[in-house]
Amino acid sequence: MFQYSSAIRLLRRLGLSPQKAVLVLCDLLALLGTVIAVFLLRAAFGDLDPVLYRWGMPLLLLGPVLGASLGLYQSISLPPQREVKALFFMTSLMYGLILAVLFLAKSGDMYSRLVILGSWAATVFTLPALRGACRRHFSRKRWWCMPLIILDRSDRGRDLWHYLRRHPERGLTPVEIFDLPEDEARVRTLLATAAGRWPHAMALILQGVGQGQRLDYVTEVSRYFRTVLLVPCFNEDFKAHWLTPCDLGAVMGLLLRQNLHDKRRLWMKRCIDLLLCLLILPLLLPLGLVLGLLIRLDSPGSVLYRQRRIGQGGRPLYIYKFRTMAADADAVLDDWLARDAALREEWERDHKLRHDPRVTRMGAFLRKTSLDELPQLINVVMGGMSLVGPRPIVAGEMEKYGEVYDEYCRVKPGITGLWQISGRNDTSYEERVAYDHYYINNWSVWMDLWILGRTVPVVLSGYGAY
Repeated sequence: MFQYSSAIRLLRRLGLSPQKAVLVLCDLLALLGTVIAVFLLRAAFGDLDPVLYRWGMPLLLLGPVLGASLGLYQSISLPPQREVKALFFMTSLMYGLILAVLFLAKSGDMYSRLVILGSWAATVFTLPALRGACRRHFSRKRWWCMPLIILDRSDRGRDLWHYLRRHPERGLTPVEIFDLPEDEARVRTLLATAAGRWPHAMALILQGVGQGQRLDYVTEVSRYFRTVLLVPCFNEDFKAHWLTPCDLGAVMGLLLRQNLHDKRRLWMKRCIDLLLCLLILPLLLPLGLVLGLLIRLDSPGSVLYRQRRIGQGGRPLYIYKFRTMAADADAVLDDWLARDAALREEWERDHKLRHDPRVTRMGAFLRKTSLDELPQLINVVMGGMSLVGPRPIVAGEMEKYGEVYDEYCRVKPGITGLWQISGRNDTSYEERVAYDHYYINNWSVWMDLWILGRTVPVVLSGYGAY
């Protein structure tokens, strides 16, 4: 414990961030550990000369250098989907460099293609997985986050305080929050005191767009803090978008890219859907047959359930699910809702019931494990659904989506989505709509890949399912 604390103090004395140092070590462990594991696995099936491969290890040590140029070691962590993209490019650049060296040395035929290509493919998965485990383990440590001073005590400032406190993995921990006075002398006194108390902190200013201010708070704060985070405050109707700063000379612009208008990206999304279905269907078909048999043994009725939902463009969509309810489910529901006011209120609010009286024993297991959704792979192959997207809604839910319904109709519904990996039934319906709106506004292929990767541990843990 003493050595652990001493290492943290030494890093800070050298002007290095403990968080960045741990992430660098984590990435090196993933890069080197994966290639060693793949090499040993390949060596078990035939003789390989380890001397031939030793020169590649120093090249892999350049990984963090490339990662730094891609923004992987910033104080404020990248959004997960952008981090996955950056890690993929870092890994590909590393192994591209190795292949270039082999090409120039004209010695590529001496090396195992399985070792090189297998190490690249495995590292694409181990890097983000190990990074995620590292963050989950260390993000609650006091030294992990950079201290943050929020210079706004409005509702937005307090909401931001609570959000960052709940999400230390973003790399910032609020330590103080206060308003900036309008008097210049008082502003400087306040900032000097705060900077003296937290010399390594970042300052955050919530800047109202188009709101006239007598003082240039950004310049004043920059006098005392090395790092200043400026958060533009738009009106209440402005939704969350990914905005990229652009230098336009005398002014700064914010670039918004809407990928749903890019046919190439949509085509890539469709190809990923078909490719993954092709890969997993042979594995899931025997499982589906076993589940179908268990459903028939548990209760009378058909194995599959076909339900009308709303698809892309507002068109009717008939989705397939494993039956999880009794054959006379509608009559059972009407009877319970008529007798139980609390149950009726829950149904009207969420369109779901936490303790649904219609669900069979086998149905409860299928819902808990999300295996009831497997037949929707048929919908994906047929083109009515995607692997990732908003969950398909019924006509009675259109009103709950409000203005977001038009956005919902722009995309194909999905088997999994941002809502499923963010709490699912542990969230309110309003939060579900907000997650769907965020996904549609900021969709990218990388976001889909990140959601698919996060779906596996969420399904295995049963998080948010009932």
